[in-house]
Amino acid sequence: MSATAAALAVDRLDLRIGRRLLLRQLSLSVRSGERWALLGRNGAGKSTLLRHMAGLGTEPLPVTLQGRALAAHSPRELARERAFLPSQPRDRFGIAVLHAVMLAQASADEQSALAWLQRVDASHLAHRHVLALSAGERQRVALAQVLAQRAPVLLLDEPVSFQDPAHQGLVARLLGELGAQAVVFAAHDVNWVAHLATHVLGLVPGGQWVAGPVAEVLNAQTLERLYRCGWTRVERPDGPPLWLPL
Repeated sequence: MSATAAALAVDRLDLRIGRRLLLRQLSLSVRSGERWALLGRNGAGKSTLLRHMAGLGTEPLPVTLQGRALAAHSPRELARERAFLPSQPRDRFGIAVLHAVMLAQASADEQSALAWLQRVDASHLAHRHVLALSAGERQRVALAQVLAQRAPVLLLDEPVSFQDPAHQGLVARLLGELGAQAVVFAAHDVNWVAHLATHVLGLVPGGQWVAGPVAEVLNAQTLERLYRCGWTRVERPDGPPLWLPL
């Protein structure tokens, strides 16, 4: 695969839940180093799309990973090539946080697992059971699990759900420092997206969509199409503009 080839690509995808059309003819190429934000109303299909991109759907779809059809990858290959973060991790066993992170690694490495926990501000939780964590703590541990997998493609469903403002900033900085990995993430905070994303895929009600660099897509007209409410832009001298719903 060349340096400019897509790490993840979707070609004329139609996505449905039952009879409801979520996306019509979506074509998208995500390259290494890009951070794509999925924006849209509740129920627009962001989580469903991420699950299909991860190969967790019930039927094969026109998605390629590292130049090969997603359906052609074995489970072992998928574990090497992509990592998936659900919006609400569900644990069935009360294992220790450290062991949960080590289980995500191709080769268990305690020191590396501890380092990832430290980077998400969760090293103090290493010997707690995952079932004893708050929702925000569990989500950061889940992010450490995903990062410890060291996959070139990360698919993150609301990585800052349940996070306080300080940890939202920490996660943004961490994802922004990944460099060569391709990241696709769903989020609701437009201003958080503006700080982190390089590109945006907006899911418009009725199966339509809009995609492109963040500077082109994040505008009042597009945001109104996505959320069906008005928006105003507040300029700031020391950073990206603030977007406020009306």
